[in-house]
Amino acid sequence: MKRLFLTLALAFAGIFAANAQVWIGGGLGANIQKNHTGINLAPEVGYMIPNTPFTVALGTIYKYEAVGNASNNSLSLQPYFRYVPCTIANKFSLFLDLTGDFNLIDAHPKGAYAVMIQPGIAWMATDKWTAAFRFGKIGYSHNFYKDSDNHPIDGFLLDGDLAAPQIRIYYNF
Repeated sequence: MKRLFLTLALAFAGIFAANAQVWIGGGLGANIQKNHTGINLAPEVGYMIPNTPFTVALGTIYKYEAVGNASNNSLSLQPYFRYVPCTIANKFSLFLDLTGDFNLIDAHPKGAYAVMIQPGIAWMATDKWTAAFRFGKIGYSHNFYKDSDNHPIDGFLLDGDLAAPQIRIYYNF
């Protein structure tokens, strides 16, 4: 795990040294109901590879959930590789993200991971500001913990929740 973090740190140091096509941003969310509170913070940093339709990025997601008197904190690392097959009128672009999701801190001590594809659309409001909307996902999810019957919780993942898309805002340097 230390080698992964060192490799990622060196890669992003090289990206910032190049000082081209770098962006930062992320999202913030809250879900407040009578007996349930959820808050998440999702910062991201990325690099658009020049003269290609590809982007490499690293995001993290911190989540806090409280149900009744019980609460849970989790932290996930989410590297992703974005492919942009087309741009519409220089304002909108369709994309596919190949995303990894690696739980670092979770209520369950051994965490989990997932690999998925997430489609989306980005709106370039100005030369510096972009809003990206991810909706749905398909992939594989694996948890290292077991359910109440001692069966591992893993397998095919298909989530098409269009009512709650992931919305991210980015600032391009």
